[in-house]
Amino acid sequence: MNKEEYSLAIEPVKPSFLLVLIFLGWFGIDKFVYSRSFKKGWKFAVVKLLYTCIGLGIIWNIFDIVQYCRHKYQLDFREYFN
Repeated sequence: MNKEEYSLAIEPVKPSFLLVLIFLGWFGIDKFVYSRSFKKGWKFAVVKLLYTCIGLGIIWNIFDIVQYCRHKYQLDFREYFN
């Protein structure tokens, strides 16, 4: 996967995106909003939705909320561990 394709600039914490993370992040909608395009966000949204169905998405979403508040939110979850 090309890193430049999924890299986005870190923005300041916006209350509107934080609300999307809290209420719609469980369904992966935050990936669409953050990437601003369907082409970049659909894969991550589907994976997050499937992980929510088996219970791991709950942990993932809480982790995303914490990381966004720390200004370290990433579109791709694997980037947290690089």
